[in-house]
Amino acid sequence: MSGPTRSFHVLFVCTGNTCRSPLAAAAFRAEFAPEGERITVESAGTSAFEGQPISQGSLEVAASEGIDLSSHRAHRVTRAQLDQADLVLVMEPQHRAALQMLGAPMDRVKVLSMWPEDREPALPVSDPFGASREAYEECWRRIRHHVRRIAPEVRRALLEREAS
Repeated sequence: MSGPTRSFHVLFVCTGNTCRSPLAAAAFRAEFAPEGERITVESAGTSAFEGQPISQGSLEVAASEGIDLSSHRAHRVTRAQLDQADLVLVMEPQHRAALQMLGAPMDRVKVLSMWPEDREPALPVSDPFGASREAYEECWRRIRHHVRRIAPEVRRALLEREAS
């Protein structure tokens, strides 16, 4: 009998780690609650100010779904996080380029709206920072949509890992 399987590690990355990536991580955790101990989820930012709290708009839209993000604190993405992640989901192509500059394993870095197979680039996850409540709500809707859309891909990868 083999030892325990390493969890599948997903990292969400945006710019400041105060809006989109923490929302995406929360949506992903909610979607994958039954697989909880088998999946590790983190978020980070390419230009985050360490320790900054989540934006008020993100806090409110998550709370409207019963998700408490009040303890979230921003942090900048590290090379160690990139190396540990099985899948890195970024919000925009510019985030992918920034991670490439950090030496990220690019075969694991995908734009959320464009993976798998360039699926829905017309539904980008735009940064709502400083915008209206409606902008945060639309961002949250798109993130949840994309997380639900990619869930079968992630579950397939998890099953493949466990079978090997």
